Amino acid sequence: MAIPGAARTPLRRSYDAVIVGAGVQGLALAYELAKLGVRDVAVLDRSYPGGGGSGRNGEMIRSAFGSREWSGLFDESLRRWRTLSAELDFNVLFSGSGYLVLASTPEQVERCRADVVRQAELGLRSEFVTGEEARKIVPEVNPDLALGGVYQDHAGFAHHDAVVWGYARAAARLGVELHTGVSVTGVDVAGGAVRGVRTDKGTVSAPIVVNAAGGAARRIADMAGVDLPTRTCRLEMIVTESVAPFLRPALATLDLLGYCHQTARGEFVGGTELPVPDVSDSLNGTYDLLLDMAAKFVRLLPRLAGVRLLRHWAGLVDQSEDLSPVIGPVPEVSGFYLTCGWVYGFMGAPATGALLARGIHDGVMPELIRPFSVTRLHEGRFIEEGALVVAAEEGNAA
Repeated sequence: MAIPGAARTPLRRSYDAVIVGAGVQGLALAYELAKLGVRDVAVLDRSYPGGGGSGRNGEMIRSAFGSREWSGLFDESLRRWRTLSAELDFNVLFSGSGYLVLASTPEQVERCRADVVRQAELGLRSEFVTGEEARKIVPEVNPDLALGGVYQDHAGFAHHDAVVWGYARAAARLGVELHTGVSVTGVDVAGGAVRGVRTDKGTVSAPIVVNAAGGAARRIADMAGVDLPTRTCRLEMIVTESVAPFLRPALATLDLLGYCHQTARGEFVGGTELPVPDVSDSLNGTYDLLLDMAAKFVRLLPRLAGVRLLRHWAGLVDQSEDLSPVIGPVPEVSGFYLTCGWVYGFMGAPATGALLARGIHDGVMPELIRPFSVTRLHEGRFIEEGALVVAAEEGNAA
C-alpha cells in the first residue's frame, strides 16, 4: 500500500530543515513551515507515518484544563481542530460532539466545580454538570460513577490515521519530503549549532533540526548532547466490535483513570491507566492492562458486558516530570528544536505545529508556547496542571 505523502525521490544530502519523526507533531510542523515558505523540508521516520503514538492514541480532543499554560495552547488547538478538514482538504473525521470529564466522588465533584470556575477566568467555554445532567449526556453510564463533571459541548474526537494522512498529503503538496524507513543514527553539532543528522541512508546537512520523535525523543536529544529530562512510558488501548450508537461525546473518568469514545462506525475505543506510570519502551500489550480496561469499562458502561474485543495495542509517550510538553529551541544548540514530552500530543498538534513553525521562521517563540521551554525542567519551574486524566506519581497532577 502506498504511504500517503511519501517522497518518490531519494533522500538528498541537504535541506533547509530536517524533522525527526513523522507523527502528527512532526507532520503538522512540516506543513506549517511549508505554508510559511520553508518548503525545503525533510521529515524522517524509521517506521511509517503515525507508527508511534500518533496512530496508537485515544483520539480525544478538549481544552478544558486548569492552568493558564495548558488552556491557552489547547484552546487554540481546539479552535483549529474545528476547521482542520477544510484546511487540509482531507476529512480528519473530527466530531465536535462534546467531551465529558466525569466525577465519581464528592471530592472529585468539588474539583470539577473549581476547574470550571478557573476555566471561565481563563476565557474557556465549559460548564459544570450535576450527576443528573451527566447521566442525561451519557444515559448508559453507571449512575454510581456519575456524580457530576466538566462538559465542553464543542470538544470531541477525530480519527488519528486520517489526521496523519491529511497532514502528510497537505505537506507533500507544498513540497515537503517525507522519507520513511530512515533511521537517524546521529545529530551533528559543531560550534554550538546543529549541522544536520546522520542516518542509515547517509548524512544530511541542515541548519535546523527538530526532534519530534515521540517515545524516542530522549535518544535523539542524547545524540545532540542535549539533556532532555523525560522518560518513555507505555499506554494501552482497546477497540471493540461495532455496536449500536450509545456514547455520543468523548468520556473521561477521573476515578477509573480511563478515557473512551465511540466511532461513527460503532466501535468503542478506550484506554485506562494504573495509578503510576508504566515506564517502558515496549510496544507489547499486557494482560494486566487488558483486564484493567475490560473491568473498568464494563463497570463504567455496563452495556459493554459481552461485547467482543477486536484489537488491543500499546503506544509510547515521552513524559516529563510535570506531564507538560517540551516545545521550542534548545538554548545551548542553535538550530535544534524540540516538540516532545507529549502526553496529549494528538490534541495539541494543530496549534503547536503552527506556533512552533512561526517561532522557527521568525526567530521568536510565540507567547502560547514559551512556557513549555525545556529550561523550565532544568530549573525546576514546573507547570501545575490539575485537570489531567493520566497516571502520575505522588506529587503530580492526576
